[in-house]
Amino acid sequence: MTSSPSPALAARLAALTPQQRALLRAKVLRARPQERLTPGQRRLWETHHAIGGRPADVVCQAVRLTGATADLDRLAERVEGFVRDHEALRTTFEETGGEVRPVVHEALPPRLTRSHCATAQEAEALARELAREPFDLASGPLLRVVLATGPAAQEAWLLVVVHNLVFDAWSFEMLLDALDRDAGAPAPAVTPFSRWAREQAAWVAGDAGRAAAEYWAGVVDAPPPPLPTDRPRSGTTARNGNRVAFSLPPGVTAGIAALAKREAASAYAGWLAVAWAALEKFGGHADVLLGTFTAGRDRPGAETAVGYLLNVLPVRLRNPDDGSWAARVRTARTISRAGLRHAAYPGELIDAPRRVAGTHPLFDAVFVFDNLGETTRTLQDAVVSTTDVDKGTARYDLTLAVYPRADGVTGWLEYDTELYEEATVRRLAELFTAAAEEASREGCR
Repeated sequence: MTSSPSPALAARLAALTPQQRALLRAKVLRARPQERLTPGQRRLWETHHAIGGRPADVVCQAVRLTGATADLDRLAERVEGFVRDHEALRTTFEETGGEVRPVVHEALPPRLTRSHCATAQEAEALARELAREPFDLASGPLLRVVLATGPAAQEAWLLVVVHNLVFDAWSFEMLLDALDRDAGAPAPAVTPFSRWAREQAAWVAGDAGRAAAEYWAGVVDAPPPPLPTDRPRSGTTARNGNRVAFSLPPGVTAGIAALAKREAASAYAGWLAVAWAALEKFGGHADVLLGTFTAGRDRPGAETAVGYLLNVLPVRLRNPDDGSWAARVRTARTISRAGLRHAAYPGELIDAPRRVAGTHPLFDAVFVFDNLGETTRTLQDAVVSTTDVDKGTARYDLTLAVYPRADGVTGWLEYDTELYEEATVRRLAELFTAAAEEASREGCR
């Protein structure tokens, strides 16, 4: 039940200018009790402060546009419209009495700037500089975009830097879609992140959530020993990092895809089997516990939500049977399918004792598989090529990223420089590429 304002108050409200009403509404919204952080956001918040605001959990993408002259003014308008449409990008985070709450603002424009980049190296350096500038989580904005001209009329750059608290890889693809949407096309459906967060909490508290908790507890029970490091692990790390890049010829992509298809598995399972074999040799144990990313977009409407929906879950690979590639792929297929049935459960809530000091409580290595770029994307008739910029940080002790394409495979190993020497990580990269080539030859037989 609500009461009407007094005549005097009503008169004062009516006399406000539109700008004054907007300010008043913003204050009221900020005064309302807000949703709590999701488990994933809570981890990101704690990590942000534990490492002094370094950009470990920051999306940093350099998008190159070639083959057509981009209208940067129109791109700027589309970026601003995208922020207006999605509440996550108008969110900041306040800490009061030890409790952190997200605050959704009616208006919170992104930081949009213009520049000129003569080379790809210059564009990536600018994006890296933008990412290293500390984010003010309480004031925002948490989205920074640079629109840059290139050395020729038909070349431009879109540099996107945004904190993971409000954005993930799927959100980035949604942004690119919005930038290229026809002006006359109907606006796409939008799911507020806060609604998704409420639904996640309800699911976790229900029967399906309890069943998932039991499943994941079994996955991480009696974990294998951590991977070896060059220097002892301590309770803290600054998450300073470096990357070792690698590449493989086009035939490797086709060979592993064929191997996976033969075992009724996905390409992801094929590459996961390769990662398993490489880490088994590296660590000396057939029992390997990895982290892997899931999109968190299983529930209806989640595919239209911008925010941090990404979930990091454990993958336990053991018992390789006869050690053949077929056996490894079958195991990876079975484990992946079983985990997908419970993939909505937040990895941060999985009940397991911390096994590695100073790292994620469940694992010390993460596997990233991204084949979204297999299809050529255009934006304003320009061809889009995207680079995930190395920020000089490490989200985990080790992250193995693989990007299979028709023209070859690229990838990198990101590592915590407090734990590993570059030579050690290069050896792991060599183990991985050798395993991939061997698995590919098996797939081509």
